[in-house]
Amino acid sequence: MKLKKRNLLQMLALAAASVLFGLGRNFFLPEPLPLFQPLPAAGTPVTVVPITEVDADFVLQASAGSGTLLLDARPDAAYRLGHIPGALSLPLGRFAASFAAMLPRLRAARLLVVYCSGSTCNDSHDLALKLYEKGMKNLLLYKGGMEDWSGKNHAVEK
Repeated sequence: MKLKKRNLLQMLALAAASVLFGLGRNFFLPEPLPLFQPLPAAGTPVTVVPITEVDADFVLQASAGSGTLLLDARPDAAYRLGHIPGALSLPLGRFAASFAAMLPRLRAARLLVVYCSGSTCNDSHDLALKLYEKGMKNLLLYKGGMEDWSGKNHAVEK
């Protein structure tokens, strides 16, 4: 099947309009994707952040003790459907807007445990990195998240 010149031009116009729409939408997002930032120079050292992973048993014991703050990195809607008892919502997507309000509680905590949906969710890791960059050093990562927590039949708060 041979493409007509008119069909080809229509496809190219549609592709160009899609790209422009996507770039325009990204421009107006509160936290846009960093599309046009220069790449770091070769040989630029990469900062490795030491964030220890913990399991459900540790979270269960740590959350019972004072001074531990559980942080749910999932969106607000997922948090409202159910979260680890005592956890506070600090969605990765709203970090910039929520961090300042939570800062006193974050600083007062002796230990911060961050989690999200499950082992395939990277929001908890990314949130932990953002917290680390803001000076929070007492971070732990519960990589299993809600999937592991619910799978072990632990209590869920709504």
